Amino acid sequence: MARVLVIDDDKDTMRILEAKLTDAGYQVLQAADGREGLEKAKLTKPDLILLDVMMPEIDGLSLLRQLKFDAQTDKIPVVIMTAKGEKMEKLFEMEGAEAYLTKPFVFADLLDRIRASLGDKAEPS
Repeated sequence: MARVLVIDDDKDTMRILEAKLTDAGYQVLQAADGREGLEKAKLTKPDLILLDVMMPEIDGLSLLRQLKFDAQTDKIPVVIMTAKGEKMEKLFEMEGAEAYLTKPFVFADLLDRIRASLGDKAEPS
């Protein structure tokens, strides 16, 4: 069963993603901010990270850079989720993100991005 770490400070988003990803067959880990997310990523080594951009303390772009700079976490695929209206896809790609979704997003699109990013690990058990 693939493990997905959701890093988002919005409790409603976390609750919805946990329910939908669990129903889709994924094990869901959660972190409410960038610091907790970095610690959990290093500790649990998830198969994929869903990362919100707008968070207090450590924003998603700074966290993405830290994840990709650290040998413990640099190979973990990261899918960016943001409510920002402007297109920042090229910046996220340059920083090592696998994919970029603008909130609100269609859950089927998110699942497609997760499956594409996970490759062989995509099929939940």
